[in-house]
Amino acid sequence: MDADASQQLTKQVRELARGSIRDRAADADRDGQLPIDNFNELAELGISGLLISEALGGLEADGETFVRLIEEIAYGDASTAVALNMHVLVTAIAGALPPYPHRDNVLKACAEGAWCCAPGSIPSRELDNTSTGFSATEDGTDLVISGRAGFASGADAARFAMVGALIDRPTEPDLVIALPAFTDEAITNRNNWDGMGLRSTASHDVVIEELRLPRADCFVVPLSLLRMGEQMIPQRQWQRRALPGLGICAIWLGNAQAMFDETVEYLQQRRGYLASANSPLGGSNELRSQQAWAQMALGEMDSWLASGRTMLYHAVKEVDRAYNDRQSFVRMQVRTTHHLRRMAEEVAQISIKTTGAHAYVKGQPLERLYRDLTGGIVMAWKTDELQHSLGLAALGEEITIVGPAGT
Repeated sequence: MDADASQQLTKQVRELARGSIRDRAADADRDGQLPIDNFNELAELGISGLLISEALGGLEADGETFVRLIEEIAYGDASTAVALNMHVLVTAIAGALPPYPHRDNVLKACAEGAWCCAPGSIPSRELDNTSTGFSATEDGTDLVISGRAGFASGADAARFAMVGALIDRPTEPDLVIALPAFTDEAITNRNNWDGMGLRSTASHDVVIEELRLPRADCFVVPLSLLRMGEQMIPQRQWQRRALPGLGICAIWLGNAQAMFDETVEYLQQRRGYLASANSPLGGSNELRSQQAWAQMALGEMDSWLASGRTMLYHAVKEVDRAYNDRQSFVRMQVRTTHHLRRMAEEVAQISIKTTGAHAYVKGQPLERLYRDLTGGIVMAWKTDELQHSLGLAALGEEITIVGPAGT
């Protein structure tokens, strides 16, 4: 994708996000339903093939285009951006696998408008990850997969699923990556996502009972060989795996920017310092935006947004600059994720303190934006964990970043 095509696509997505996608957000949140029309409109623009190679019919967008589009979509509806980022993660992982016919067919279908989900977390009402996940057994030339997992964001729009399963071996298991049709009768979409925030992501639990697939349609590798291969991946290609993680940061940024803009608009209409009705007994009747403490709060939010945006897009550029060692890159990624997470925490809290209770009545735009932003950072890396990693790195210890879309 060249620069002109990237700019044109960004403009189209921005108009869509601030138009029909934002218009549908409140109803989708209230009903807890994935807004399918959003995904139909995004597919028409080729977004379902965003990071898929041009050879397979995709857009093969660069990292900056991808992150900007995720930010724009999150401005209109964070739930849609979360489900899209999940799909992009699936296609990025599939695209990094050695080519084989079924993988190629799935990616070609996605480039033409099909969507994917990836159940890979603990089911939403369970607490023990040792009893969940997927396992596979061999039966002749077939693999048979069973198990359960959760957070299959975008499930209600998905034609395919990415399923990671383990084949038990005497020493250590083999990893299976399968791309079955999500409509297979062996796969049950529990349709049970009911979160506080990001309510329209369709992040349902998925149960698989004896899903039979040709082994030739799956990627199977011993974990020991996978670890060896990991060390042989060229540095720049290895770094590009950070893009879906930076996509999550872009969701926080787009959501936080929408919250800031809504806060500004609210303060320019809200009269009175206290919650009492117009009364001679006290309080102030001037606009809240005219009060110094509210102006200072907006300044603090603006500073967090500007620094977050600067760090995020610096990190995106760094993805394409081959680092001399992996630890330096991981440290940069952790630092970026930590700052964007702190930005989201601060913007959410400053907004709710500045606008007050009336802005957070159910059905108000800020109420939904607050739930989405705080819900989004709850379900990803923990601030203290990231901070701890940075401290260890400063002391010369080796660190990693793991979690949703992490390396």
